[in-house]
Amino acid sequence: MSERKIVRVPMLRTGLVRESDGFVKKHLSDFKIDLLALCEFGCRYCSSNTGNYLRINRPRFADLTRAQLGERILPSEDPKLRFACEGDVSAQLDRELSARSKSWGTGKTLVFSMLTDGFSPWLVSEGFTRAALDLLVERTSFRIRVLTKNAVVGHSEWIEYFLRHQPRFVVGLSTGSLDTEWARAVEIGTSSPRARLASLRALQDAGVTTYGMMCPIFPDVIAGRGLDELIDAIRPARTETIWAEPYNDRANWSDVRSGYREGSPGWEWFTRVYERGDQAEWSRYATDLYVALKLRAEAEGGLPKLKYLLYEHGIVAEHARSYCDPRGLMLQSPASPEGFSHNPHIRAVQEQIGRPSVWDRVASDHSILEPALRSLPTRVLDVFEDGEWKPLLPLEKTS
Repeated sequence: MSERKIVRVPMLRTGLVRESDGFVKKHLSDFKIDLLALCEFGCRYCSSNTGNYLRINRPRFADLTRAQLGERILPSEDPKLRFACEGDVSAQLDRELSARSKSWGTGKTLVFSMLTDGFSPWLVSEGFTRAALDLLVERTSFRIRVLTKNAVVGHSEWIEYFLRHQPRFVVGLSTGSLDTEWARAVEIGTSSPRARLASLRALQDAGVTTYGMMCPIFPDVIAGRGLDELIDAIRPARTETIWAEPYNDRANWSDVRSGYREGSPGWEWFTRVYERGDQAEWSRYATDLYVALKLRAEAEGGLPKLKYLLYEHGIVAEHARSYCDPRGLMLQSPASPEGFSHNPHIRAVQEQIGRPSVWDRVASDHSILEPALRSLPTRVLDVFEDGEWKPLLPLEKTS
């Protein structure tokens, strides 16, 4: 990224390697490490910019920005702004690990990284990425999940590094669109989507363990063959796991909309959902995406790999029944003490799923169920009962 604006901020007192509570529920990792305080990549949809760490330290970091750059800038105002830790992060990590035994991390996964990108160009060029990974490999027993938007991981130097330390590494490149022009405006400073996917394929061809990270997949991607093309590009059969999720607004929807041409379908969708408050439209998109991903995975025998991350509080009643077969689904909104969703429509489905007579009762409730199901492919209507798949409703095949 050109014209980098680097601000040095104090290092976290709690340490670099910490439990990754947010990623545990997603089955991505148990621990995380972030070498930056604010990512070098300026993805407009990223939740990190509105997270607790930057929010709590906002006044302090704004003062440091003014002192070091001569102007008061907030992360939401300039995607070229980056917060780097004071001092040597490699030396800090070395000190932290000296208090741990080599067995630390056995059976656990550490993500590199969670709130920032451990392969940010500055970290790579300064040697911090390599130094940190060397320490983690030599001094811990974590399995290391590399999560990045930098295609450099597919270059020969890094491929050889990952292979030399197999099976310690699993590598993924987050990609939710194939639109280079859109990515240039919204995923600022990152490698292009096609460069990321080319790196993923290079890793796979070399024998490095990989995973798919289609997070988030935007509404315009599921039009036409966009979704199929994206899935084809990550080559599901050669991935260990595939994560996917719809876009979730983190108070940044207008920034994301600005990446689309005004009046385009993408622009209109964001206007309709967030400016005009059409919650049902978001619910339809999130549900259609899940159904499409599940059907594709099922057809190719890859359903066990799918992890669809859904913050389900936005799902409306007419779409809730599409989650009666929740294979591949991982609900992410906070649950009740009993483990049920706080979304009453999803909870009703959850309560029904575990009861022997569920499908009889569902089938009798045509007034709620039938309109939603008629808009979906016939295969969605199949349910597992008495050891075999049976039609949920005696509906005619949809076109």
